Amino acid sequence: MRGITAMRVGTGALAGLGVIAYVVGGRAAFVVLAFAGVAVLALVAWEAYDTFRHRDAAARFALEHGWELLPRTAAYSMRFSGQPFDLNGSSVRQEDVLRGTYGGMRCATFTHVVEQQSDGQRSSAQVFQVTLAELPVRLPRLDIVPEHVGHHLAQALGGTDIEVESHAFNARWRVITRDLKYGHDVIDPRMIERLLAPDVQGRSLRIDGGAVLLWSPGREGVDTLSRRLDVVAGVARRIPAHVIRRFQDAGAAVADPDAPLVGPAWATTPGVLNSRRYTGIGADEAQQWSPQEPPADPEVPRA
Repeated sequence: MRGITAMRVGTGALAGLGVIAYVVGGRAAFVVLAFAGVAVLALVAWEAYDTFRHRDAAARFALEHGWELLPRTAAYSMRFSGQPFDLNGSSVRQEDVLRGTYGGMRCATFTHVVEQQSDGQRSSAQVFQVTLAELPVRLPRLDIVPEHVGHHLAQALGGTDIEVESHAFNARWRVITRDLKYGHDVIDPRMIERLLAPDVQGRSLRIDGGAVLLWSPGREGVDTLSRRLDVVAGVARRIPAHVIRRFQDAGAAVADPDAPLVGPAWATTPGVLNSRRYTGIGADEAQQWSPQEPPADPEVPRA
């Protein structure tokens, strides 16, 4: 099963073969245990190699395309809800985080890791590849999942599966949301057309936390990243403008981290202790003087 570490699989296999060796006994026991040891080492080596290969490919992609690479963070752990972010573990984190611009949109992809530990030792880990496109507004959660998994998800979420006028769409997808009007507003004819494209088939998508995202079990390399980015960016662009505007007017707009800083020069200059965010403190004084142009010394009367 993808997502279970080689160590746990290998340990289980070793234990099973150990039982067999005990029952068989004699010389055969030695052969069985030796074979088990080699198998465990091979599984561990393969997992280590696969992790290294994935990380190395991400580093090369970041260098070639000018994207940012974060080896490890937990910044996304609490941002989203639902699978796989609702899985609990001793350590929940994101690894090999790639962030950059694709088609004019801020995007990211990362390996979401949910690790279980027993007696301080790693016993298992589930990994998922998540790819997302950022939105300018925080929208209510809306899940777009393949028809064969939609019924169980709808029951788990307590949401409602909406139906549209397209038979082909209804046969392929389930759209689950708690707000029927919002769901019908988002799944308009342009969105239906995009979701019927071949590159989306079989994927699970979600609009949540100011992003459009998709995920899959296991690690997925940069060789398929452009196709995944096409999906999330394409869905993000098809969200109707009136939906974006309605939630922006309601106060759900997301601040643009790339927007130019506003304020006097002393407040927006890098290297000061205000984190380059204008607070308004000292604005009155700023109208009188600045560090670049200090006030002239008062003239001293001559004797």
